[in-house]
Amino acid sequence: MRHSVFAALCLGGTAFLSACNGSSDAQVQRAVKDVNVIDESNLNDIMLTVGDPHEAVAYFQGALQKDPGRVDLMRGLAKSLARGGKPTEAAAVWEKITTSADGTMDDRVMLADAYIRANQWDKAKQTLNTIPPTHETYDRYRLEA
Repeated sequence: MRHSVFAALCLGGTAFLSACNGSSDAQVQRAVKDVNVIDESNLNDIMLTVGDPHEAVAYFQGALQKDPGRVDLMRGLAKSLARGGKPTEAAAVWEKITTSADGTMDDRVMLADAYIRANQWDKAKQTLNTIPPTHETYDRYRLEA
């Protein structure tokens, strides 16, 4: 009697545990990728704030080669180029960002900043004129002054 109950419990437990194995390798890879994105975003912040500008440029260029569609990496590259004393190259990256679907008004302000740093005052003025007056930020007012 005891053996039949024990055998039934073992078979039931085995069936229950086999149903738990529903996670496939694709689900595991997605979960790991999500964790990697979080780690990368923290590394992006570190590279933008305390990293050497030239190392940050190399980091963001390498990251963009792996995943060219990420706008946050493009923003990091543009900011790093501006910090590294390459405003013309930064302006080219900001132009790509502003023409993409993910471009924001803040990106246009940064494009105008890159134009000013590259001594392209007419383009900066045209860019600032495309920003609506309802977009009120410190950077915009700093550039317009």
